[in-house]
Amino acid sequence: MTWFAIRTHSGAQMPQREFAVETTRSAKGYRIVPSLNASVSAIERALTDAGFIHYMPAEKRLIRDRRRTDLWKARRFALLTGYVFIKGPCNFLRLQEVPGVAGIVGVAGQPLPIALTDILVLRTAEALSEADFDRQALNKQRAIRKRARDHGDKKLMKLVDSLNSTGLTTVEIGNTLLVA
Repeated sequence: MTWFAIRTHSGAQMPQREFAVETTRSAKGYRIVPSLNASVSAIERALTDAGFIHYMPAEKRLIRDRRRTDLWKARRFALLTGYVFIKGPCNFLRLQEVPGVAGIVGVAGQPLPIALTDILVLRTAEALSEADFDRQALNKQRAIRKRARDHGDKKLMKLVDSLNSTGLTTVEIGNTLLVA
């Protein structure tokens, strides 16, 4: 089991925009609805479609929502900007034809193998980042709930409750809140 590093084009590690077709009762009979899949980047999708096994170290960060500034959204960012790892052996000529791949990291035209221990170090850093994100998300959710409760803002409380039903789930155990 050997891993190789590839360089990506700028913007390839951003979330992949997808388009869905919805049927309507209009004269045309359909409409195209764009959506953003935040859990998969463009390069990850292209590599999966091409049949390559890949690993892009990523971290989540809390970003303030532009429309509702009282709320924070989770966004996924690449831990190593510009690099993705491919599990080998693989066809490097076919790999270079994948959209978003800028090149293969190597020496004198030969792909440079990455040690498994280095990949495990990256996975450890990713897990630590995930634990830090969970702690931040819990603190932000507590702060939003406290602000809504203290100011009697029923609209904000209703919004936080609707977000809990669609994504984050709050479970109270004793005096502590856990977010799952």
